[in-house]
Amino acid sequence: MGTVFFVLSKIVGLLLLVESWLVLGLIFSLAMLFTGALVPARWGVTITLLILVLVLSPVTDIVLAKLETAYPTNPDLSKEKPIEGILVLGGSIVTGHSQTWKQPELNHAGERITEAVRLARKLPDIPILISGGNASPLDLVLGTKGASEAEMTRDLLVGMGVDASRIQIETKSRNTAENAIFSARLMGSDVTKHWLLVTSAFHMARSMRSFERAGWTDLQPYPVDHRTNLANKPFSWYPGGKIERADLLIKELVGLVVYGWTGR
Repeated sequence: MGTVFFVLSKIVGLLLLVESWLVLGLIFSLAMLFTGALVPARWGVTITLLILVLVLSPVTDIVLAKLETAYPTNPDLSKEKPIEGILVLGGSIVTGHSQTWKQPELNHAGERITEAVRLARKLPDIPILISGGNASPLDLVLGTKGASEAEMTRDLLVGMGVDASRIQIETKSRNTAENAIFSARLMGSDVTKHWLLVTSAFHMARSMRSFERAGWTDLQPYPVDHRTNLANKPFSWYPGGKIERADLLIKELVGLVVYGWTGR
């Protein structure tokens, strides 16, 4: 069942991309135009342009910022109960590129790793759990076993000076729900201890919900990798960045709804 959900999520994820909507809208409009169906062609162009205008408007960043501010940034750790572990979610390493070039290749979520290293130095001796398997659909189709993201992240942390004996890895998960479930199985009774959860700010709400449903009872969110800056970005003109943030926003909102329906 987990594999079916994973495959379906990847397919639906492609269909939810703003780029997919724009391309399909353009193809539909051109097809109608060449067949002489002018009214459907006009509707196709109009709807496609409306989608593009909405995505490029300030609405994208304003709504995304609501997700990113669901939990406070840079929480004061000295005022909370002692931290007993650091839990870092995958999603920062481009595994295929890293294997090809034989060095860590990070994506926009690299702050999950850099902040984990900083926390490891600030909170010495406490354990670190890295959760992230191989989420490549291609490897699933071909039946190949690529390296897990948790393994690559562990090696990077060790290379940056973190003691390897502090690090545990969970290598089976392919999505947030599996991050939570498999991490809970690995840690056992430790799910009741006070751990920091490190992941991207826009991803934190779904992550906290999934981990709590999996049995984690005392997680403290530590959001990183903020994509919005409402001081100026909502009104900036960078279409590529706006479309990318719109893709993130749609994925998270749909993920929150689907995870809520399915109890993940």
